[in-house]
Amino acid sequence: MTAPASDATTAARTLIRQGWASIALWMTLGLLLEGMLGYKIPAYLNDPQRRELFRLAHAHGTLLGVLLIAGGLCIRGGVIELQRIAAGALRLGAIMMPVGFAVAGIWHPEGDPGIAIWLVPPGAVLVIFAAISAALASRPSRTR
Repeated sequence: MTAPASDATTAARTLIRQGWASIALWMTLGLLLEGMLGYKIPAYLNDPQRRELFRLAHAHGTLLGVLLIAGGLCIRGGVIELQRIAAGALRLGAIMMPVGFAVAGIWHPEGDPGIAIWLVPPGAVLVIFAAISAALASRPSRTR
């Protein structure tokens, strides 16, 4: 029988697992985008806004996946002690941003992104909050 994992170990594992899943998902989307470009799929080629939103989804999703893994490794290595709310904000923001871009590119009125684009700003705020929390958590303590 093994001892239960600490909260920090569980948070680190969760961030790392979500990070790798995010990289796999959004890199797969990137491969599909390359395929649509290579096979000259009209629904993709003839809609510059869709192309841009899908590229933004791919790029943000992949890079936020890397950020999730980095955060998990920093927690596991004892570099930071990220609060549960900050880890949750990072996880949620890493989902909201790329999904907002992707869904906004699927259905959009002429000249405007779809309504799902409204997921992006709050997702960005959550990621920024988590980054600030991580930066503050990594400061050296002022004990004498």
